[in-house]
Amino acid sequence: MRDGYSPEKAQALFEKLPALLKNSSAVRALALSSEPPFLSSLASTPLTAEDPSGSSRLLPAAGEITIGAGYFATLGESMLAGREFSDQDEQLQPNAAAPSFLPAVLNQHAARKLFGDDNAIGKRLRDKRQSYEVVGVVHDTKDAEGLTQSLIYIPFTALEFAHPPAGGVTVIVRSDAGSDALTGIRNEIGFLDPNLNMLEVKTLAAYLDQSRATLLFAVQTYGAIGLFGLILAAIGLAGVTAYAVAQRRKEIAIRMAVGASSGRVLRLVLREGAALVIIGGVIGYLGAIVLAKILGSLASMFVDALRYGTNDPRLLLGAPLLLAAVATLACYLPARRSTRIDPLAALREG
Repeated sequence: MRDGYSPEKAQALFEKLPALLKNSSAVRALALSSEPPFLSSLASTPLTAEDPSGSSRLLPAAGEITIGAGYFATLGESMLAGREFSDQDEQLQPNAAAPSFLPAVLNQHAARKLFGDDNAIGKRLRDKRQSYEVVGVVHDTKDAEGLTQSLIYIPFTALEFAHPPAGGVTVIVRSDAGSDALTGIRNEIGFLDPNLNMLEVKTLAAYLDQSRATLLFAVQTYGAIGLFGLILAAIGLAGVTAYAVAQRRKEIAIRMAVGASSGRVLRLVLREGAALVIIGGVIGYLGAIVLAKILGSLASMFVDALRYGTNDPRLLLGAPLLLAAVATLACYLPARRSTRIDPLAALREG
């Protein structure tokens, strides 16, 4: 809120805005937020636990989002314990002369990370500006990248309305009218102030598609690289097996000359190829587990992604089976050709 908006004017605008938009027939619910929902990579805020005795201890950091009344109801998220913010919470005055605690809501991930198995309701903590008392715990939600962050939600107050975030305030509207509701919302806000600029007015689905575009491109790129690597590995393994068959051409001819069947020769070559596949698969599997643990300990941003990967049975079983199937096929083709060796021609070559 810049360009001629004084703190008093900004505060008056945000106090009138929810009531004005709720009068629209297309609006079922509405809430304000300092950040768009499901935002990835929120900056972490250092937190300190405050005990009634006056002592304090340092807590793990968490992402901080300022929200208005009815935020979780608007998004359709149910509370796990306690309550969410009400209109009365927005009337509270932070940093008053007398010691005061603003209400705060934690997501389940933050509650477990900050207080373990203890009940988080009633716990007190502090950031760099204000003290808070936990009044609710909400279910975890995944961000646009599919990860779960530790989040602390604090309420909008008159101070935040007068001095809104530099990135602006996000207005979240729940409507049955779909994209048609956007025009009505623009008109309502334009009626309130024709000079007010609204940026990135879009549906939640469009916002999530845009947020995931970079991630989708990265997934497709890395997937293509992985597929290319798999093909190269299969070609290499087929080449190694074909070379081994060529080196043992006379041996195979002798075996067939003394009565070895084609199936027995095929199993011989496949068994040696399978040994390479098993050894390489075990080394690669163990190496991936160790690397995941190392990355998870070095950077917290990898913890959730790697935890889901190392705990997903589809990945743990599917990836080795896929590699084994491709490797077996790569070995089978040259092994199949070895059964067509003419013993007499092979022996005359030497």
